[in-house]
Amino acid sequence: MDEVIVVDDGSTDGTVEAIRGHYGSHVIVVRQENRGVSAARTRAVSEARGEWVAFLDSDDVWLPTKLECQFDALSALGPDFGACITNCSYFGDPEHSLSVFEEGELKTNSPFGHLINPIKHILGTYTGIYVQSLLVRRSLLVEVKGFDSRLNLAEDRDLIFRLAFRTKFCFVSEPLVGIDRTPSESRLTGLLVQKNDQTYAWLELVREKWLAQPELVDQDTRETIQQELIALYYSGATERLGKLRLAAAMRKLYKIRSMGQSYPEIGLTLLSRAARKLSRSFRSRASDR
Repeated sequence: MDEVIVVDDGSTDGTVEAIRGHYGSHVIVVRQENRGVSAARTRAVSEARGEWVAFLDSDDVWLPTKLECQFDALSALGPDFGACITNCSYFGDPEHSLSVFEEGELKTNSPFGHLINPIKHILGTYTGIYVQSLLVRRSLLVEVKGFDSRLNLAEDRDLIFRLAFRTKFCFVSEPLVGIDRTPSESRLTGLLVQKNDQTYAWLELVREKWLAQPELVDQDTRETIQQELIALYYSGATERLGKLRLAAAMRKLYKIRSMGQSYPEIGLTLLSRAARKLSRSFRSRASDR
């Protein structure tokens, strides 16, 4: 069964009317009040009836052979593979000259193959994996309960992390998805630079969930996630201290203490962070003169 499902998550730009005017009944349109990207994608999965599901955000594009190449790879590799990603290229910003696989150091000389350790790439600075390139069995999405509706940031990494414990991943080396990086366009990834309470809450929740994953038995991976979470707690505490929100800052410091760091160690780390921040401020002022 082939179907195209569009979830209109409370838009006000005439999306539904435009789709129905151009495509009629060939596209399934679902309208809901604005609940965020995770809820919209999970709603689409609940409406789907096919065996496989793929996602495309409104500002990105698929090349015409994207799904064909992925199904060819899956067919060649066998039924143990329940998910497939492709390489992606960027458009709209000449600063993004590398492909997604090049950024994520996902090196291959083959047109397709087995992605040995998806979690390694998820934890990297550049993941090499975008949900816009993902093709996955619908039954697996149901099994992991889809996207976490509490998240409007890092929800894609969270999903792929959980899927990695349920199935093997394969890849297609060709860039078959275009990711829009036009600087003037607003996007959810812009939330990363805001450093507000909600951003920290989303990023912390993701890593807290990962550490609670019963299948996570690899100690190196667990240690990496723990260090990321501690760094987030420190960043959140530092931001709150800078705004004299002492009670909120202490809650973050208590969490760091619960993860094994002593109070003297916490104090030294905070002083070191404050010194680096002050040094950056001085350098910035000096360069402006």
